[in-house]
Amino acid sequence: MKRRAARETAFKLTYEMVMTGQFNPETKDELWVDADKDARSYIDSVIDGITAHKDQLKAVIVKYAKGYEFDRIYKTDLAVLYLACYEIMYTDTPPAVVANEAVELAKTYSDTKSHAFINGILASVIKGDGADE
Repeated sequence: MKRRAARETAFKLTYEMVMTGQFNPETKDELWVDADKDARSYIDSVIDGITAHKDQLKAVIVKYAKGYEFDRIYKTDLAVLYLACYEIMYTDTPPAVVANEAVELAKTYSDTKSHAFINGILASVIKGDGADE
């Protein structure tokens, strides 16, 4: 499984967490059936990281989603933002790659204008680094 597919799996798991309030290990088992060791490691680290830093990630999203109430942001957009903000703030993945992948996820799974909204927030996170949150 390529990194893009692993990231999409992590996005789907994050979406479920946004909707239900928790990650579901049974869903993970179903989604990563084709994943190799590296993809599974990536997915686990992202899920663990989002869980560990959920409050900090939410604070960053709130900070940069100017004019949008957190509870009114589309759930798919929140899942993309949690995943992307985690990767920007806590991994060595180049921020431009993370932003590009996030925009592609938004184009596939969300509203037609969501990719621009997400890109704007991520540009602010990258510029501000979000690390001070």
